[in-house]
This record gives sequence, C-alpha cells and structure tokens, in this order.
Amino acid sequence: MRSWRETRDGEYETILPDEGPEARSHSSRMNAADKRPIRFVPGQPLPQLVPSRVCLSCEVCCRFPDPDSFLRPFFTQEEIAAAVEHGMAPGHFSDSTGCQISVVAHPHGEGHLCPAFDAETSHCRIYEVRPLDCQIYPFTLMWNADHTAVVLGWDQKCPFMMTEASTGIETPQLTHDAQAYASRIQERFEREETLLDLVARNPKLVTPYQEDVVVVGKLVRLTAAIASKP
Repeated sequence: MRSWRETRDGEYETILPDEGPEARSHSSRMNAADKRPIRFVPGQPLPQLVPSRVCLSCEVCCRFPDPDSFLRPFFTQEEIAAAVEHGMAPGHFSDSTGCQISVVAHPHGEGHLCPAFDAETSHCRIYEVRPLDCQIYPFTLMWNADHTAVVLGWDQKCPFMMTEASTGIETPQLTHDAQAYASRIQERFEREETLLDLVARNPKLVTPYQEDVVVVGKLVRLTAAIASKP
C-alpha cells in the first residue's frame, strides 16, 4: 500500500513498502515530478498528492462534457499572464482580470478539453505555472450545500482518490495517510494570509456545491475572508 511522508521542505513524498529489490527498483524509477512540490502559489510550496504516472493514464482530468462546464479551471489575473507567457493564446481567456478558461472541442472524441492539455501525450503544456485550481486537485474549494461556508472537499471523480478511499459505505472515507495530506492542505488555506487573500480576491475559485465531492472540513477563516471583501 502507498503512503506519504512529509519532508523538511513541507512537501510529501511517496513511500512504497519495502518488498525487496523489485520494490526498491520501482521506487528509484519513479518520475521525479511525482515528488516535486507546487511552487507557483505564494508562500511555501503546496504538496502534490497524485503521482504523475497516474495522472498520465487518467481519462478524467482536463476533460469536460460541455463547453460551459462549471468545472473548468479558474485562472487569476496573475495566472493568466503566466499561462500566456508560457504559450497559451490570450483568446482562451474571456477576462484578463480572472476567469475560467475557454475549452476546445476534443480532436479525437466527444466532449471538450482544456486547451493546455495535450491529448496525444496527456501532458499539460503549462504544468509549471498551472493555476491553483489545478494544483490542489483532486481537492477542491466549494460552498457547502446551503452556501453558508467554504469547505475543502475531495472529488470522487478522481480514480486515484477512489483507490485511496474506503468505499462500500455511504460516505467514502480517506485512508489515514490521505486524510493527513488533506489536513495539511486545509491548514494551509486557514492560516496563510497569501492564500486567504488570493481566494478572497478571486471568489470564483470556490465552486458551487457538488454532491460527488466529499467534504473534508469547513474553512472558517477563508469563508470570513471572502465575506469581508466588497
């Protein structure tokens, strides 16, 4: 079973059980990107949960059934500028001060894709400067059911998360290690002023309530920060 260990730099690294030379060899071949912290968010790096090799075989992320899907990632003004600098066409953003990205028709199938997603390689063309909305996935910021509080949740549409959860019960539960990771993310959003200010200035980073997103916990300070903005 896979678990995580927090490093001195505040990131998480994957730990494989010591099952002899084969397991250790597999660990040494892991893509270095699996352990890279997220550095685009102001302040200390946020840890990354899903290994890159898992993302590359996923058929869920970066794909949308409708062109106006509310699940499209939101880019802040700074994130739009960074994306354009890294090759994204400005026309993919309807509002340069912050907006959801405009998706494109899937070239080989149904539905739509994020224009930063390369359907041939399953790589993100702007991975190094991808927005906060993408960085924290499969966790997400959303309003609770009665729209009174911002919560952190995890998306059951992510295949990796479902392999890490205890299923077969009414509300799937994360494993101890994944829950510890979630708590780390929740703590960051509650105590770091840079993150509080970033989301408060861009409240559309918080999505509407989604029934298939499992709530981890309320974000009290973040809710108050958003409410305090005119």
